[in-house]
Amino acid sequence: MRFLILCTFFLCALTPVSQAVNFQGQSMASIPAWLAEFSNLESKKRIEYIENFNKAKIAYAASNWHICLAYLSECEFIYNKNPHVRNLRASCLIALKNYDEAEEEINKAKDYLPNDETTIMNCANLHLAKKEYAQCIVLIKGILDKLPYEEGATIPDVLTFRIYLCHLMLGQEKEAQELVRELNPMSDTPLYYYSQAALHISKGNAALARQDIMAAEAIFYAGNATLPYQQAIQATGLEEKFLPAKN
Repeated sequence: MRFLILCTFFLCALTPVSQAVNFQGQSMASIPAWLAEFSNLESKKRIEYIENFNKAKIAYAASNWHICLAYLSECEFIYNKNPHVRNLRASCLIALKNYDEAEEEINKAKDYLPNDETTIMNCANLHLAKKEYAQCIVLIKGILDKLPYEEGATIPDVLTFRIYLCHLMLGQEKEAQELVRELNPMSDTPLYYYSQAALHISKGNAALARQDIMAAEAIFYAGNATLPYQQAIQATGLEEKFLPAKN
């Protein structure tokens, strides 16, 4: 599922080019123009491009923003019309707080992918980083409304946490708490603990916030399940208060 790919790199992963260059049996009308054009490159160039692109994604997943950007530049020396490169570069630039450049990349991606979930999520991330919380809420709710119901799905919880944070930052505690009112310590999601931590920190109690986050880390340590929540906190600029102190 596309949303599972998005979650892997916190809604910023990209469609693998290597899986899309064989168009046998497909209508040309259904193939993006940039991808059809890419498929006409010589094989050696395509392979080199895909290798750099995959290295960029690995670097992004490891939070190596500058390395990711370097690999993306290598990609664009070969072919410069892949909108997913724009989105991944925008994600790095947001993490590096280069918001104007990130917005330029997002706008370029919109030319090719105006309704793409990754592009929309990048817009939401940019609003969050710039403290434009109301705009962030609107965009994330739009993504949530399109998600099919799945028992135990993680992505809705991750998105809900971002909305929760936005409401808290806007001083809307009642709206934030309504989002998680049915959760409890037995709920199988980091959302409960991270929402409690966010509430504690909004009330100035960093010690209790750290306890909740340490509990989440202990329970959901496998598979980087808490990483999207940590990234959401980092996007607010409050990570030093939220996260447990490092030894």
